[in-house]
Amino acid sequence: MKKGLNKLFLPCLCCLSFYTGTQLVGKTEAAFTSQAEAKPIIISTAFVFPSYIHGLEEEARINSEQILKEHAGLETFVKNGLLNGTADPSSEFLRKKEQITASLDELHRIRAELEKLDRQAEKKEGYEFVSEGFLRVDKLLLRMNDSLNLQELEKLFYQKLQEQKKKQLQGEDIKTNELETDEKIEMPIREQENQVIEHKEPAEEQANPAEEQTDSKDKKQKDEEEEIANEESLENTE
Repeated sequence: MKKGLNKLFLPCLCCLSFYTGTQLVGKTEAAFTSQAEAKPIIISTAFVFPSYIHGLEEEARINSEQILKEHAGLETFVKNGLLNGTADPSSEFLRKKEQITASLDELHRIRAELEKLDRQAEKKEGYEFVSEGFLRVDKLLLRMNDSLNLQELEKLFYQKLQEQKKKQLQGEDIKTNELETDEKIEMPIREQENQVIEHKEPAEEQANPAEEQTDSKDKKQKDEEEEIANEESLENTE
């Protein structure tokens, strides 16, 4: 009788343990499932950082200072006519102008990039630094446009260049006229000198026969004196 009860008790105990285990596992799985269904954590990254905007602003500032420095130097060269002392003034002016234009184009590029970023940040919060940076660079570019007068400088340069060329031509004409005048003055002088020389030569020719006649007279007189002396010496001897 006891053996029969033991045989029944063991299977019942196993069934009870299995049931209890399934209940525990079901509750644990439900607990993990409920935790997995919680709201997900959303991680978002900024499309632009303040350091990048500040870097663009600094680049624009350095560029604007370089533009003003180069423009002031070109203005001094043009107004004082210093470019006329170079081998090719036109090429030198264009080279300096292209340097300023290239720096100005770079400033326009920075402004366009900031404007694009500002449009992207319009409907977003926390991107006020983008709009502030764009406005600062925009004002800087406007100030550059008001300060530069490349077209006026170019007009003034070519005006002074034409004046310089006219002065050079006038100077060459004056030198040519002076040379022609000197030649005209020298011609009569040479003619007068030639005439003087021509007059002197016959006079010298006429002077030579007179000298010959004088020499012949002196010779005759000496001969006569010698003859007289000889005659006197003979008389004295007798």
